[in-house]
Amino acid sequence: MADITHGTWIKDGTAVDAVYQGGVKVYGRNLALGTSKQVVQANDWYLQVADIKYDNSLGGALCASVLINNADHADVLVKGNARICLKTFGPSGSVLATADGNDVSYNANGLSQCSISINDGTTDVKAYIITNNMNQNVFYSCLKLEIGTISTPYSIAPEDILN
Repeated sequence: MADITHGTWIKDGTAVDAVYQGGVKVYGRNLALGTSKQVVQANDWYLQVADIKYDNSLGGALCASVLINNADHADVLVKGNARICLKTFGPSGSVLATADGNDVSYNANGLSQCSISINDGTTDVKAYIITNNMNQNVFYSCLKLEIGTISTPYSIAPEDILN
């Protein structure tokens, strides 16, 4: 089994940094392990879904996306919305920056996306899915964290494929 490091993605059984088509990045490596297309319900209104130990090789920005799957559950959610959120942390655990994605209504399905610039001194980046004013917690799938500021379509992490 091949050693896979961050910055890789599996295409046709081979590890690559990203997949390009016509000069445009169409898939990037998912840094969030254990993700899937299976729809699950968050077990907390402010659910931490990823914790990335940051190092300089990850570059100056990270982006996150998640598919909010509320439409089939609108009758129990009743009101409110949900979104993705990224936070960067310094060595003391203090929050350096926060970025919120777009809200997806309780009665809709949609992609919530955001990106965050990495400050000097960042040691950790965490992603959260936030349920706002719904009667129950959000339903979601297809969580993806990747290098850069532009989200690409969902793919699972290479370690999840190879292991």
